Amino acid sequence: MFKRASRAMIPGMLLTALVLPLAACDNSDKADAKPAPQSQPQAVAEDSAAQLTTKLNAYVGCFNTTDGSVRDSALRYVSWMANAEKGPTGKERSVNVLGEVTPYELESCTKAINQASKAKPTLPALDAAATQYLADLTTLQPLVSQAHLYYSQEDYKDDGFAKAKQMHPLLMKAFNSFMKSSDQFGAEVEKENNEVVAAQLVEIEKSEGRHSRYYRLALVTQAKPLATLFTSSAPDVTEMTKAIDAYSTLLSEAEKATASEAGKPLTWSIFQDNAGTFLKDCKDRMRRIRDKTPYSTGEQSLLKGSGNSGWMVSGSPMRVLKSYNELVEAGNRL
Repeated sequence: MFKRASRAMIPGMLLTALVLPLAACDNSDKADAKPAPQSQPQAVAEDSAAQLTTKLNAYVGCFNTTDGSVRDSALRYVSWMANAEKGPTGKERSVNVLGEVTPYELESCTKAINQASKAKPTLPALDAAATQYLADLTTLQPLVSQAHLYYSQEDYKDDGFAKAKQMHPLLMKAFNSFMKSSDQFGAEVEKENNEVVAAQLVEIEKSEGRHSRYYRLALVTQAKPLATLFTSSAPDVTEMTKAIDAYSTLLSEAEKATASEAGKPLTWSIFQDNAGTFLKDCKDRMRRIRDKTPYSTGEQSLLKGSGNSGWMVSGSPMRVLKSYNELVEAGNRL
């Protein structure tokens, strides 16, 4: 069955959002800013790096816009069926309306992927995965929109679920194809993205020191291993505690280093709050496992419920996943 988010880096539950690499720092608004002389190889290298960042940002933007919502839509669609393979019977006690993939989302992704896949540098595996992702999204979008309209209008009450049964095999085929291409696209773009972000961290620290630009990347990239560990099926409490301590140290360091920084982003405090929320949710997850605290009947109902209700349960993997994705999204808005 469908996984809530994408890619196989976290078994059964994956991180939806990807961090955007930083664009080159623009100092053109400073009166005394003068470009340093560059050798030709250095200029070529910097131009290539900028091209790669632009390409990856286009791919990541499309992925972050569509992937999580499509997967949530798929999960919501099958949540009310006794047997997702067989589909609706008409005897279900309740029906959940699946989320819609809007024409705007499809149009935005189409433009981004068509341009990025033809742009330099050529990355055959990533470009091919992106093209397939777009193809499957294009096939899926009208089917989801049709089903969304049908269920939101409750037309199944008029035709005895006849159209629901007709749509089901086509929807499931399209959803499953999308999941496969999503896994591949996510893995390929994240592989390239991680290398770029790691290199940017080194370069920023070398040229600027540790300020908000550095910590924006560091707090997000170092959150990823925590999210992977804390949403796994059987995380080790000792490893969880060490990871929490390390991230807590980094966050404290970031707060002190940026407290009086002039020119930091206006929404920096919001981003820091997101990092603090993520850390707290990781602690709650560790405490539930360490103390062997079972889920209450109400919490179990939320975890098994349709949509995203599992995030409301403190100490749950879904809570960690949600706060991680919100941290990444906040960082991307800086």
